[in-house]
Amino acid sequence: MHTPTPSSHNEKLSVLLPAYNEEDVIYENTLRVCETLRGLEYEVIVIDDGSTDHTAAEAQRASKGYPVQAVRLERNLGKGAALFKGFEHASGDLIAFLDADLEIAPEHLLRLLETMRETGAETVIGVKDPVANQFPLLRRLMSRIYRAIVAFLFGLSVTDTQTGVKLFRREVLEAAIPRLRTPRFAFDLELLVAVSRLGYRIAEVPVQVAYRRKGGLGRMNPRHILGMLFDLLAIYYRASFWRWLEPGLATQIWMVVFVLGVFLTGIGIGKLLTPVILKPPLNIIAHYLFLQFLPTRLRDWLLAIGGFLMILLSAIQLNKSMLSAFLRRDRGDLAGIFRKDHK
Repeated sequence: MHTPTPSSHNEKLSVLLPAYNEEDVIYENTLRVCETLRGLEYEVIVIDDGSTDHTAAEAQRASKGYPVQAVRLERNLGKGAALFKGFEHASGDLIAFLDADLEIAPEHLLRLLETMRETGAETVIGVKDPVANQFPLLRRLMSRIYRAIVAFLFGLSVTDTQTGVKLFRREVLEAAIPRLRTPRFAFDLELLVAVSRLGYRIAEVPVQVAYRRKGGLGRMNPRHILGMLFDLLAIYYRASFWRWLEPGLATQIWMVVFVLGVFLTGIGIGKLLTPVILKPPLNIIAHYLFLQFLPTRLRDWLLAIGGFLMILLSAIQLNKSMLSAFLRRDRGDLAGIFRKDHK
C-alpha cells in the first residue's frame, strides 16, 4: 500500500468541469464553484467537449476575475477524454472531478477534502445517498444491476463508481491515466479499477444529487446503455488475467483442446452412464440431478445451458483469484516472485 500523506490546507486544488452544450448554465455554475472554494488555493478548468453551442465562450467569460481556464476539444470525445485533457492543464496537488450541470452541489467538494484529510485516503469518491436521493424506479433498478455486475466481475469494493464527484491526489491520476483506454461511458469504472489495483485507498462520501432529467433514465438512452455494457466488457478483458497472460498461439491451441476435452468427456460419461441401472437412493438423486423428469429435448437444452453457465461463472471467479494471487507482494519464497527487467 502507498504511504498516506494527509491533505493540507496549503495544497492547491484543481477542479475539472467537463461540459457539453451547457451554455445556459456554465457561466453561473463556474462562478458558484469559485465562490464555494473561496479561501482555498484552487483553480477551475472547464473542458468544452466539442459543444455545438457557446459553452466555450461562456466558460471563457467566467475566467475574468477568477482562476478559471477554458479548454476546448474540437469534437465530442466523451466525458472521460475531456477530463483527461483537463488534467493535462491542471497544476494542483489535488484533482477533483465535478459535473458541470452541478446536479451535485460544489459544497460536496469540501466534504471530500475533509474526508481525505481525516482518512489519509489518496482517493475519495462521492456515492449517491440512498436516503437523500429519490431517483425514478427504472433508474434505480438499472443502477443496482450495474453495481451488481461490477462487484461480481471486478470484486471492486466501492458502493458507486458513476457518481460525478471525485477527488484524487495528483500522483494517483499520474499513475492511473496512462493505463486507461475508455473515453466515454465507463471511464469512471476503469479509473477506479486501476486506482484499486495500484494499491491506493478509496474512501466514500454520501452525496445528494439534484436529479433534474426527464424520463425514467434521464440522459441515458439505449445507445448509452449498450455503450456502457460494451465498455464494461472491454474493461473486464483488459483487466483480466487472460490479458495479462497474453497467450501465444500454442497456448491458445491448448486452451481450445482443453475446452474440447471437457465437452467430449461430458458426452462420453453421459453415454457410459446411460445403460447403468442405479439402485436407490442413487437413482432418485440422478433422476433429479440430471432432470430426467423433464421431456428429453427440454432436459438436454437445460443441461447444456447450465453447463455453459457453470463454466462461465467459474472462469470469472478463477480470473479474480489468479489476479489476486499475482498482485500479492513477494512473500519471501518461490511464490510471488516478479521477474526483473535487466537492461
